[in-house]
Amino acid sequence: MKTLIIIFIFIPFISLSQFIKSNQTDSFTHQKRIVTKGVDVSNAVSFKATLDDISYNTIDNTIYIVLHGEGNGGTILQNDIALLVTEKDTIVIKSVGLQNSYGRWAPVYYDHAYYIDKADVIKLSKAKLLSVRRYSTVGVFDNFIKEKFQTNLMTLSDALLKEMDK
Repeated sequence: MKTLIIIFIFIPFISLSQFIKSNQTDSFTHQKRIVTKGVDVSNAVSFKATLDDISYNTIDNTIYIVLHGEGNGGTILQNDIALLVTEKDTIVIKSVGLQNSYGRWAPVYYDHAYYIDKADVIKLSKAKLLSVRRYSTVGVFDNFIKEKFQTNLMTLSDALLKEMDK
């Protein structure tokens, strides 16, 4: 019985840690870096490009959210934004700089990174992600998240916040 109680107490810590790919301190710069695995939002389909998964990267207290997808994601410029629409709020994130799609022929892929505040990560840990709107040189992309994937970013955001607090 005691073993079962201990297992149930530690399950949240074990399950959240599986979202963290690495958590290291750079020996030269002494910066703490956290990289998460991507969470699946693969049914987030738009007319032009899919949004397959979302991950986080951090360097010290700077947080980046990375949108990974397939299709002509276009070129993202320095001041381009994306909107993360949750059931409670719309979060505006700004591009980290010039970023292109890659791949010579179909399929073409993209990994577009945006700055995000810790307060916004906290919001994402408490509300379901409903859609993502990205702006690029080839147009606007609306990706609607199917219901079965809407809580995935909540779990990932919570895991990142717990890892940052260690």
